[in-house]
Amino acid sequence: MAYFPFMIDIGDRKCLVVGGGNIALHKVKILLRFGVKIYVVAPFFVEDFKKISEHGSQILLWERQFSDRDIDGMDFVIAATDEEQVNLHVSALCKEKGVLINVVDQKEACSFLFPAMLQEKDVLVAISSGGNSPASVSYLKKKIKKSIPDYYGGLVERLGEFRQKIMQEVDSAGRRKELFYKLLSYGDAHNGEIPESVARRLIEESKSKKEGMSFEGKD
Repeated sequence: MAYFPFMIDIGDRKCLVVGGGNIALHKVKILLRFGVKIYVVAPFFVEDFKKISEHGSQILLWERQFSDRDIDGMDFVIAATDEEQVNLHVSALCKEKGVLINVVDQKEACSFLFPAMLQEKDVLVAISSGGNSPASVSYLKKKIKKSIPDYYGGLVERLGEFRQKIMQEVDSAGRRKELFYKLLSYGDAHNGEIPESVARRLIEESKSKKEGMSFEGKD
């Protein structure tokens, strides 16, 4: 069964990472982009962990063995040691206490999975095979990446600047959807750029349309 892709704000959430090797480091680097407060516990750390600890209060390294008490107060946990029994112990403890857990390379021990991600500013595409085939995910990620223009993240930010005005001034859901499609089409044809004058003109045209002429669909 496929996993449901919740998109949630994890900024300032607390995450415990158990493990100080390169796999744990990779997970931490991803989480740092999302503003998570990260605690990493391991008896030793690869050298690059020392460098990312310069992020200050966002990440804290505990250079010692994992303790059961470490998961207290955590919103989610990642077990990424090279010792299977340690990972499984952390998983069992988290499940017992109702804490979300991801165990690297052990699907059955997870309550959530790390998807492969493509990110361009606020545009994020997550890809998962439900833990069945990491190779297929990597292959698909490369194919999808080729189809997303470099400017697309900036284009979506620009649409966000117009969103409140459109919601306030265009009272039909159908016309709003048609308008957003027109703005996207214009931006896509102009390397992601949508001048204020163009947006204003399209908004006024949309406001003047009759309901019967609007785009069929829902927001």
